[in-house]
Amino acid sequence: MCDAHSWQQWYQMSMLPHISDRIVELYDALGTAIEQQGATCWSSGKCCNFNAHGHLLYVTGLEIAWYCHQLQSTAVTVDLKAACPFQIDGLCSTHAIRPLGCRVYFCQAGTADWQQDLYEQFQKQLVQLHEDQAIPYAYMEWRYGLAQALPLRPLT
Repeated sequence: MCDAHSWQQWYQMSMLPHISDRIVELYDALGTAIEQQGATCWSSGKCCNFNAHGHLLYVTGLEIAWYCHQLQSTAVTVDLKAACPFQIDGLCSTHAIRPLGCRVYFCQAGTADWQQDLYEQFQKQLVQLHEDQAIPYAYMEWRYGLAQALPLRPLT
């Protein structure tokens, strides 16, 4: 469990323009790499319904803080046994700001062979961002992290 001090640091760092810009650049570069693979999102919602499809989404504390800073809504309920709280009517309601793991996962046949390598390549870049900027690093399950982070979200 991450403490309030860690979340405060991640929130502060995620709001700095040079940190936010690095995250956006990393996500954009990942998007380009995925386009080169020819993957297509079928908007099935499978990727958001973790428990039903036997997978979990892991993210860094900084990613969650950046994501929460980008959110328009503050009324979010996190259920650790349910689908992602941002899945609405089977679709991602925050697609443009989704974290790395969401961006690289495709349920399309033939994509599994490159997904893990691409994820690891870009995850290393996230780790490097933490190291370069002396940002504390923690890696956690998405819904678990959201449940901790959202109540501590600073009002901006």
